[in-house]
Amino acid sequence: MFAQTGGSSVFLFLNQSPSARITAMGGNFISVWDDDPAMGYQNPSLLNPLMNNRLTLNYTDYISDIGRGYAGYVHTFNKLKTTFNAGIQYVDYGSFTATDPVGNITGAFDGAEYALTIGAGREYIDRFSYGANITFITSQLESYQASGGAITLAGAYHDTANGFTATVLFKNVGTQFQTYTNGIREPLPFDVQAGISKRLTHTPFLFSLVLHDLYQWDIRYNNPNEPDQTTILVDSSQQPKNKKYIADKIFLHTIIGTELYIGKTVRINIAYNHQRRQELAVELRRGLAGFSFGAGVRINRFNLSYGRAVYNIAGGVNHISLGVNLDELFGKRM
Repeated sequence: MFAQTGGSSVFLFLNQSPSARITAMGGNFISVWDDDPAMGYQNPSLLNPLMNNRLTLNYTDYISDIGRGYAGYVHTFNKLKTTFNAGIQYVDYGSFTATDPVGNITGAFDGAEYALTIGAGREYIDRFSYGANITFITSQLESYQASGGAITLAGAYHDTANGFTATVLFKNVGTQFQTYTNGIREPLPFDVQAGISKRLTHTPFLFSLVLHDLYQWDIRYNNPNEPDQTTILVDSSQQPKNKKYIADKIFLHTIIGTELYIGKTVRINIAYNHQRRQELAVELRRGLAGFSFGAGVRINRFNLSYGRAVYNIAGGVNHISLGVNLDELFGKRM
């Protein structure tokens, strides 16, 4: 039996946001061409020389005592005309109480997952670029262990003069090497995504639209608590029409967000993720579920960012990021 669209694949932490900026933009921000090294984790076609010798360090105060983090570094090799990135993402699920089938405490166990990503991106012709990430995954949950590998392929068009970027990517194409249970191989969280962003001329605003789960039209959760729309042995003129939810099915694929730039040192983000709101909001008190926001500030050689994503009235997640330009930090080009 299937309920929500999630839970049908393993290593779902691969879809988690690597940085506070991306968290503030709804968890998916794949179409901006600038010097943020964390962008290369989600979309390798965005890797470019502006990111050269930049380091990004990130930590997420996740649900309960779960902690997540990402560290990445980008370097451009001019002779190869290629920009490379390397990063590691982890999630620590904390400690759990172990019991026997009748509830007697027998000890404790923990769980953690790690992903090592190596990727490259380069310009193909003027304004067009492409890239690929290779990710090696390992997972240990109590006594169960699994490993796997994934490839993300992407292409982008960037018109920096007009502040426009468009991209498409095929995410997490891969397989398990070692399975949690012998003989049971589970799929990775594959996705097809597309995105566009536009910086409005002579304004401090950039707008972003991300489309996800493009390989599947209907990702709507069928709520069993909704009234049954089918009737039996009644006049057809009195039978209510089944709802088609066309608009909802379209918007479930979208994440919209905006960045507001205040001078050259301050950035403010706000976004809306419709799928998150529809699946996680409490029906009678929806509040700001699905919305996310954050800000970034440049202080000398460092970029400090904060992002918060609201899941429901019970709370959300807080994300902090520190970006470092190593050239400026050490006063020379590395």
